Amino acid sequence: MDWKKFLNYRDIRFWLILLALVRLYAITLPPLEHQHPWRQTDGLMIARNFVEVDANIMYPRVDIAGEKTGITGSEFPLLNYLIYLVSAVFGYEHWYGRLIVLIVSTLGSFFFYKAIRIHFNETVAFNATLLLTCSFWFSYSRKIFPDCFSAGLCLMALYFVLSYLEGGKPYKLILYLLFASLGCLTKISSTLLLSVLIVPIGFMAYSNIRKIWVIAASVVVLAFTTGWYFVWVPHLNATYGYGDHFTSGCPLFSMGWEEIKANYKGVLRSMYIIPMKYTGLVALLCSLIYVLWKRRWIVFSLFIIPYVCFLVIILKTGKSIMIDQYYVLCVIPCIAFIAGYALSEIRNRWIMYLFLLAVIGENLGDQIYDFRAHKMNAPFANLESIVDTYSKRDDLFVINSAPHCPTVMYFAHRRGWTVMPDKLRDAAFMSDVKAKGCKFVLVCKEMFRENFDVVLDLPMLYESDAFRIYALSDGATVATGDHQSK
Repeated sequence: MDWKKFLNYRDIRFWLILLALVRLYAITLPPLEHQHPWRQTDGLMIARNFVEVDANIMYPRVDIAGEKTGITGSEFPLLNYLIYLVSAVFGYEHWYGRLIVLIVSTLGSFFFYKAIRIHFNETVAFNATLLLTCSFWFSYSRKIFPDCFSAGLCLMALYFVLSYLEGGKPYKLILYLLFASLGCLTKISSTLLLSVLIVPIGFMAYSNIRKIWVIAASVVVLAFTTGWYFVWVPHLNATYGYGDHFTSGCPLFSMGWEEIKANYKGVLRSMYIIPMKYTGLVALLCSLIYVLWKRRWIVFSLFIIPYVCFLVIILKTGKSIMIDQYYVLCVIPCIAFIAGYALSEIRNRWIMYLFLLAVIGENLGDQIYDFRAHKMNAPFANLESIVDTYSKRDDLFVINSAPHCPTVMYFAHRRGWTVMPDKLRDAAFMSDVKAKGCKFVLVCKEMFRENFDVVLDLPMLYESDAFRIYALSDGATVATGDHQSK
């Protein structure tokens, strides 16, 4: 390796490694930062259950399915299974997921650079890759999410398939099939990244035989993805009786459109400000104007095809993008590409670097706060040791952390139900869960910056500024110890 070149600030590898090292800061902290701890703990539940219950990758299971087994439909749990494999060697730790996502997303950024270099110059690839890495990706590529992980795999696949079309080496087609299958299975929305293949397959002068092989491999990828999401996931939901974990958005596009119209300001902000902030939006608009003015139709096509696919996804998910802002992660590569291309057309390199620095500076400055546990979530970190004082690992709990929010249940390291606070006042519901074996009630006093506190007429075992624990079952007894109620 030419180390002098490698350490050159013009070498993209220098920047990718530097930015990865920055993101190693506080990498071992629990997933309790401000943005989306629920989504991270949702995946970690599945990984931990691979470690503790059953390591069959075809049967992911969660801890918030009440008395049921917890087996349910989900995204293909590749990331979760990699956490399990590392845990099998070193013992379970949640931060393994952060490190895996960071490594794969960084490699994805590098292959994004290499893919662009096949058809464009180094400046385009350099600009686009820096914009991608410093965009909304910067903080989310160290979160335990499948989104950047999946997109990274698909960007690797994109490089290998373009390289195959160029050189015809069969092993690169096999690598495309492998990485594209794993990427699309892990997150179905990442398929939009591969939609750009319409351009080289339909409009570039490659060997027809190679095009046919790429189409055939893509059909296999589509078959795997369709089989998992539209055959296996419904089967798991129907067989094991818990279908609330994985949803596909609004049942009808018209419903999604109505939600978007009613919440258009929040939706537009999530779609256009969140990805690369205000300077990034200006860069995108200027880039589109420039590319259309210059009639660079190939460049425009490489942006607009995946972006239209993204708009279809948003139409299906409706207003969810306002809360689940990570939906935009899969479309950022095409935004970064067209912005990187337009910046490369600026003749004065100092002006180009100034614009690049402005976008990067705003993005990094807006995300650095996410590298710490949020004070509202901090009490969850020690919850397991508190709960262990009063209950056994297999005891069922009902927690008022809101439906489908597993964070509290994950850190309690228990199974059971997660509900809205009012449910705890519903005598019929409480009687039902008690009959199903629930022994304890854990009341969170605050969730999502809202007052969730509920005072129940039950024996109280523990109270702190953040929680109360009540005994629901007659078999639950007040324990003695350091965490006794005050």
